[in-house]
Amino acid sequence: MSKIKGLLEEEKQFTEQEMAVGESEGYKFDEKKHAHTLDGKPLMGVTTVLSVISKPSLIQWSANMACDYVDSRSMEFFNNPTLFKDILKEARTAHRKKKEKAGDWGTKVHEAVEDWIKRGVEPVGLDEMGVRAFENFKKWAEDNNVKFIESEKHLYSREMWIGGIVDLVFEMDGKKYIGDIKTSSGIYNEAFFQMGAYHLMLEEMGEKDVAGYIVINLKKDGTMDMKRADNMKINQDAFKHALGLYKIINVMLEKTYPSKPAKKVINV
Repeated sequence: MSKIKGLLEEEKQFTEQEMAVGESEGYKFDEKKHAHTLDGKPLMGVTTVLSVISKPSLIQWSANMACDYVDSRSMEFFNNPTLFKDILKEARTAHRKKKEKAGDWGTKVHEAVEDWIKRGVEPVGLDEMGVRAFENFKKWAEDNNVKFIESEKHLYSREMWIGGIVDLVFEMDGKKYIGDIKTSSGIYNEAFFQMGAYHLMLEEMGEKDVAGYIVINLKKDGTMDMKRADNMKINQDAFKHALGLYKIINVMLEKTYPSKPAKKVINV
């Protein structure tokens, strides 16, 4: 009975936090556009800022997706060579479709974790691997007596003019951590830079005493991997450098050297 009461109290707490989203000092979040604003002006998104960091492996991955698609339809081509242009056209977008499909799976897993944390609800609509990944997360949380403080909390910084949504803030072994759930095939440095940004925003909003960052990687094969970073400053600095570069590329250069139409060239 006490466990049920505790879950109901936690649900009430999270519900009240959800109702407060968008009502804090002019901050608003447009769910449809996935856009953060402050005082009616758009904030820079954390993941958008980090997109300035080069990811060479993604280029090779995209090329692999195109080749795999062509290979999968090779027999069709040999039987009907007129399909060649259609196959090439589809191959050009194979990587995007693969990413969108993976994104849908990841979104469902994220939602399942959020529903369990906030409302104690077991997942519905997950495939076999999704259920297995969720159960691994649940077992880890229960085995380590994890106490969740925040889930999908909306954050913003007036100082840096950025916005974002942190997956988790939780206590474990008497220490407070920022957690990020990833459903990619691996754990990359950008995940820790991302949490560095969340940490900076949390501090600006009054949240203190964070001991480290933990990435929880729920993979499509149902397994779970984890990595922790205790050097928080280096990850915060990495985000700040990315933010500086993002501003130079997208804001400062346009103000200093605004785009102008090229002079018309007359061929004679």
